[in-house]
Amino acid sequence: MLDELFSGDEKSRKESVRLLTNLTRFNKNTLDGVPGDVVLNWCSVDPGARYPIAAACMTLFRRANDREPHAWTDLPRQLLERAPEPRLVLNEIVHRLRPTSWSGSLASKLETRLKLLEELPVGNAPGLSAALEEAKDVLRKQIHEQRRRETQEDKARNSRFE
Repeated sequence: MLDELFSGDEKSRKESVRLLTNLTRFNKNTLDGVPGDVVLNWCSVDPGARYPIAAACMTLFRRANDREPHAWTDLPRQLLERAPEPRLVLNEIVHRLRPTSWSGSLASKLETRLKLLEELPVGNAPGLSAALEEAKDVLRKQIHEQRRRETQEDKARNSRFE
């Protein structure tokens, strides 16, 4: 199934990733039934292309329940350790941290994703620690900007009622 879903040229593979990403909006990842060892074996056939694909569409983090924070699955660590270009996998992981929907404060939601990013097990891959720090800095700036925007919106909304 993975071979067929991600066959073809790069454009075709990106369309498949987009399709799976859209399906996750229904709160279930279609590929959750695929065991991690199957995913890793599949990746090993064409590691340069497939490790980033796996990072783009497999479940990387989840919550045990609505009251618990998100936690990493074991897959991100394995993808980062085995990928020939772990930076590409990290880029996909960081991209996936951006919520596609939320309620309440986006800044608060991003803060939970920053905490998750701070717990990402990157191992000893060369250059990955620096890339991870850079990603955390970018996310911190986004949080700061979003918090500023939300504060301005709250002030504007409150001043209308006075």
